[in-house]
Amino acid sequence: MNNQIKNRDGSQRRVSTKKTVRRRKTVKASGKNANTKRGATTTSVRYDEYGRPYRVRRVKKRKFRRRVKEVIIIVLALLLAWGVFVVVHYKPFNTTTINNVKLRGVLKEQIVFEGPDSEYIQTGKTYKFKVKDMVKDIFNTKVTEDIDTKSIKVKVTTNGVRDYVDIKNNTIKVSDSILSGSRVDVIVSYNNLNKSYSYSIKDNLSEEIGKNMIITNPNEYDAVVNKNRHLPSNYKPKDLVEANVDYAQSNLAVRPLRKEAAKALEALFADAKQAGYDFYALSGFRSYKMQVDVYKDNIAQYGSEEKANFYSAKAGESEHQLGLSMDVTTKEVNFKLTESLGSTDAGKWLEDNCYKNGFIIRFPKGKEKITGYSYEPWHVRYVGKTLAKVLHDNKLTLEEYFEEK
Repeated sequence: MNNQIKNRDGSQRRVSTKKTVRRRKTVKASGKNANTKRGATTTSVRYDEYGRPYRVRRVKKRKFRRRVKEVIIIVLALLLAWGVFVVVHYKPFNTTTINNVKLRGVLKEQIVFEGPDSEYIQTGKTYKFKVKDMVKDIFNTKVTEDIDTKSIKVKVTTNGVRDYVDIKNNTIKVSDSILSGSRVDVIVSYNNLNKSYSYSIKDNLSEEIGKNMIITNPNEYDAVVNKNRHLPSNYKPKDLVEANVDYAQSNLAVRPLRKEAAKALEALFADAKQAGYDFYALSGFRSYKMQVDVYKDNIAQYGSEEKANFYSAKAGESEHQLGLSMDVTTKEVNFKLTESLGSTDAGKWLEDNCYKNGFIIRFPKGKEKITGYSYEPWHVRYVGKTLAKVLHDNKLTLEEYFEEK
């Protein structure tokens, strides 16, 4: 559509695209004859490019501005109400000084219990429990004060463990004679409040070794003997007995085990037989002097002391002197001590189930750098059912367990 027109002088000018519509506005006459036209006026209505009358658009703008003002007023009113609430409820301008620390507003008091932050506690060490009175203001500034230890009560709730735990005021100390892996449950009380703690107990190896790397706890079932922790040359358990099991060994001197370990071995062999496997005991307790001869034979077999030390223990470094270890074998491997036992069904059953009777595979596969010895699927060591289950479930050696924090 052409929006240009010619002037009288021949020039052209552009005409706005906005439309102007003339409407006749009729005013009805009052009086007797309502149909009589008293007069008439005309008005012009302009439309924008979207076809909306200009007057309608102005009305909408005014409504929008009015709504914005209303929203601003509401927001300001809410902010004012919130400010009044904060001042009245939290009193941020009030100050209180406690132990030279300035706290603002309403204060909250809380009783906080503190105990050893670890999964394990070691024997021979003293552990302290604390109860603190903590005051906190609205800005999270805290002030704590220790509550008098006389008002704190510590109680051991685990049956069979209480006799091994010494409680003094707000401290506990576990005796060295308790077996590693045992659990101790403690309840700390203050007024009507209390908190429960649960820990696994393990020996403190650093306190169980004396001069020349000689251990001081050889009679304990969780005693650790290796290349760095030795037994005295004259050590021999007093409760050695021969287990009522089948032997592939005619030398009676190496058959015994400590009494508790011997009973556990009987139960282990009985469980194995029920599962369809027949095991034979080969070598249990060996004295210091006997181990000297065993080690010499291994040097001759492997050609050097360095190589022999990977497959055999020196005298004083052998677990057999504890009376808690037994080498076992089967007819399937011709009653020999061989790594191939571990790949047989009997050997796999032994590795998966010996913990149920308190035994572990002392030198497992893949842990040679940790134990210092080659893989020995035939060497079972008695440590008690509790600790054996922990080691089995977590696939740990004794060294790894006691080094773990």
